[in-house]
Amino acid sequence: MSATLRHPLLGLIRGRKLPSCDLVQYSGIPYASISQRFARSTTLLELPSTSSQEPFDATRAGPECIQPENATELDADCNQFPHAGFQEQPQSEHCLCLNISTSVVHQDACQPLPVIVFLHGGAFFLGSSTRPYYSPVNFLAHALRTERPHVFISVNYRLGALGFLHSPEAGTLLPPNNGLHDQLRAFEWIHRNVSGFNGDPERITAIGQSAGAESLSLHAISSNPTPLFKQMVAFSGSPVTMPFAQEFINAPISKIRDLAFVGAPCSSSEILPYNHPTMSLVDSKPASSVSWVGRAIYSSATFDGGISYNILVKSKKDIATTFIQTAKESMSSTGARDLLGLYGIKDGESDTDALEKICQFESDIGFFSASIAQVQGSSARRRYLQIFDLKNPFNDGGALPKNEFATHTWDIVALLGRYDELVDKKYIDVIENWRSRILDFVYEKDDGVWDEWEEQMGKALRVTAEGLQIQDKEKYMGENGGRRKKLLDIAKKEKGKDGRDFLWEGVCRKWLDG
Repeated sequence: MSATLRHPLLGLIRGRKLPSCDLVQYSGIPYASISQRFARSTTLLELPSTSSQEPFDATRAGPECIQPENATELDADCNQFPHAGFQEQPQSEHCLCLNISTSVVHQDACQPLPVIVFLHGGAFFLGSSTRPYYSPVNFLAHALRTERPHVFISVNYRLGALGFLHSPEAGTLLPPNNGLHDQLRAFEWIHRNVSGFNGDPERITAIGQSAGAESLSLHAISSNPTPLFKQMVAFSGSPVTMPFAQEFINAPISKIRDLAFVGAPCSSSEILPYNHPTMSLVDSKPASSVSWVGRAIYSSATFDGGISYNILVKSKKDIATTFIQTAKESMSSTGARDLLGLYGIKDGESDTDALEKICQFESDIGFFSASIAQVQGSSARRRYLQIFDLKNPFNDGGALPKNEFATHTWDIVALLGRYDELVDKKYIDVIENWRSRILDFVYEKDDGVWDEWEEQMGKALRVTAEGLQIQDKEKYMGENGGRRKKLLDIAKKEKGKDGRDFLWEGVCRKWLDG
């Protein structure tokens, strides 16, 4: 079924009314144009021309940005999600479009609705706002049932070389961080036009996952004086999670030959002001005095390293031996002994067992520690920490057993609800409670919905199969024999305040990228 909206600035737009619920979606709406390859994008003030009588057709998804072929299947396998029947989407360099979902009833209501803007992940080289497992339909339906209607917008931005290739010698031909600047154009478009969809541009909550979360974190520390969003939720992504462009210089030549090096933001730029982003920098103070973020949630999953596991289990060999060698070459003899003992990594064990332990180390140092650094140094006026520990119930395409690991990307996918019909009711009860908590955050409810993070207690919301729990620092740092606390103690003994970054870059990522 179609539904036509008369937008005060954009004219007639034909969307698609979902027959199963009171929702309408406007898909593939272009928000910016690109004059030539590698050029900065420009915000569109109007939709591509149509006759005055014929609405702009927003009933079909726009193209994905250029990325590896069969990216949907690759992405789903790495995150071990079911993908039978998923179709690969067309790709194009002209991919800067967004998708808007809202309630049919509320789009003409007098009271404007809060807005959620979603930035997808994919290591800055793959992903799309229209991936089937990012479908927000069940999330929006839950919002309507619980009287928390909103406007949900998902955004495409340029990826890989088209989004991040840069040379300072090329002047304006190859400017830095085009993919991040595309996101700025999207926020400009949304601020200008969302009221026509009955969204409130003063109540935007931005949600990002992985590379999308890193993007939001970079925007929040940039020198941009114009508020992009009022609130943010960063799922498993920080300024230190991904490599940055300078590291491309030292990348193995095989990765360059195979175009396997992920997209990487350029440092020392207006969006990434650090020359070398580190946890020490992130948790000390913002790089600028800009502080337009009102509230921010920083979240990590307890096994974010699952994404590396599913990629490396097919290619890495002699895993325990090579990791032990990396640790001993990089660390002091005592530090290497303590790190290997903490995770139980022993010479001679199977590759799968060793890789699982190394990926737990990756989760703890590269994601959890980075989230702590972000919440500590955030310029947001109110800060919150979240630990996602709801185990992935699938193993389609992946090598990890189901129901044992809270893996990367399962957090946002569980929240949005694409697989609700495949998940046990016990899980659904927890997820729906969590959705309500996130929606309360979107609605800026402060009546005990979240426990604010502060240095002494460091309270966090933990999402588990048993429900939502508020834990203090002593609890979540002390679990599993105090593994996280012991890890940070090892880091401090090795390199003082720079120890976390040393373990992440000089040990963990050195081995992962080797």
